[in-house]
Amino acid sequence: MHAAWVAFARTGDPGWEAWTPQRPVRLFDGAANAVVHAPREDERAALAPRP
Repeated sequence: MHAAWVAFARTGDPGWEAWTPQRPVRLFDGAANAVVHAPREDERAALAPRP
């Protein structure tokens, strides 16, 4: 993990594949801990740069 932070600080690339809405992630929310696609998409979209 330390190497990933250093790579990110130096190059902006932590060394792993970027997240996409098609890539599932696990939520660790204490309830169901479900695997979902595009969690919190409404919040992410609100922060995305506008053309």
